[in-house]
Amino acid sequence: MKKTIILALCFMFLPQLGMAQDSRPNILLVIADQHTGSVMSQRGYTHVTTPGIDKIADAGVTFTRAYTTYPVCSAYRKSLMTGLMPSKVPDVPDATHYPSIGKTLKDAGYETVYYGKWHVGRTRINRSAEWHGFDTYEGHKSDTVTRKRVVDFIGQKHDRPFFLIASFMNPHDASELARNMSGIEDNYKDGPVDIDVPIEMMPPLPANHAIPENEAEGFSLRRNPEPGTNMYLRHPTEHWTEKQWRQYMYGYDRLLEKMDAHLMLVMDELESQGLLENTVIIYTSDHGDGHAAHKWNQKMTFYEEAINVPLIISWKGKTKAAVLDEETLSSTGLDIFPTILKLAGIPIPEALHGNDLTPQVLADPAGETYQQREYVVSEINQAKFKGRMVVTRNFKYILFDGGENREQLFDLVNDPGEMKPVTYKAAYREELIRHRNMLLDWDKRISDDDFSPEGKFPALP
Repeated sequence: MKKTIILALCFMFLPQLGMAQDSRPNILLVIADQHTGSVMSQRGYTHVTTPGIDKIADAGVTFTRAYTTYPVCSAYRKSLMTGLMPSKVPDVPDATHYPSIGKTLKDAGYETVYYGKWHVGRTRINRSAEWHGFDTYEGHKSDTVTRKRVVDFIGQKHDRPFFLIASFMNPHDASELARNMSGIEDNYKDGPVDIDVPIEMMPPLPANHAIPENEAEGFSLRRNPEPGTNMYLRHPTEHWTEKQWRQYMYGYDRLLEKMDAHLMLVMDELESQGLLENTVIIYTSDHGDGHAAHKWNQKMTFYEEAINVPLIISWKGKTKAAVLDEETLSSTGLDIFPTILKLAGIPIPEALHGNDLTPQVLADPAGETYQQREYVVSEINQAKFKGRMVVTRNFKYILFDGGENREQLFDLVNDPGEMKPVTYKAAYREELIRHRNMLLDWDKRISDDDFSPEGKFPALP
């Protein structure tokens, strides 16, 4: 509570006009839903064509080590909107203790606009305007409608800089695709895709398609839910053949391209209005998708495919161009907020949990240097178990509060597919202890009352 009060006081004294109007950039934050970070041409994936994403990346920096704070949309979006870890924000936050990014930029003189998927905790976009702070807002599940609203807004006359969020649904319809493939009827939000193509047109199965040995029960119990579990909590893939998995990957890729086609029209409108040189564009996703790795579809795991997400920051002529940053560990739920504040000329409150990434992306960072963080943390609450993940340069550490395999350590250099945990191997004992201490350090830093690691570490063999 102390940190949230400090955070609120910091925002109370923001300057009402920020920087001079003619020097402040517009800011466009594009949020895809369920876009896994490795499914990008920038990272060598050759089965998608995404000119919209490419146009953003060509003028900016793409971070390959970007992680979501929680691999589910509603929890992640609480984090994105507040710059705090999801467990520190109630499902219905208030403006006094949890100032939102929309309200912060509005108070600094920005025109604030939100179009598209909302799903922030348990808030309702039409009932929380005082908290979220968007002057104009419309929640939509159709990407076609969202794109039309965004393009129309960009084409209007603007007397002040704008902060615009374009929140697309796809490739989230991959969840609907999987259910439909398994005979569970569900509706697509932006139309179906055709997966009835020759198998040679489908992507090959990933090298880590098999289920890892000694999988954490925090994952395996979701993989094999109890009878009667709500269909939205089930993964209807248990009996899929290789062809079905490859069909799923093919369909997922086409859904991503559907979203990108909308994004390309947004980029075209920015260019036609002469706004690209004065608009910061940030592209990310709330979480990824299993994409057939570990025989997993959807999200809700700490595997790389679900937890590692795209992050591109681009400001044509101001950011480094076409740079692939493979070193910087970033937390999208925490880092986007302070980065936007810095780009908008707004002081960054110390109570925020994240880092300002501008020294890593600006071509001229005005002498500022970036202090690389040692680790990032993500959270998850499954049906029976709560868990935390720590990712460092070379390792991933996972701890759940229950299960025989509740603690796991993966060597991401020698086992990037996360197939063979090295948790209790003698050669990794120091790394295991080091990562345990990082989780303890994080708990101390943010007061993670929802999951204290103390007492949850298994005895070392």
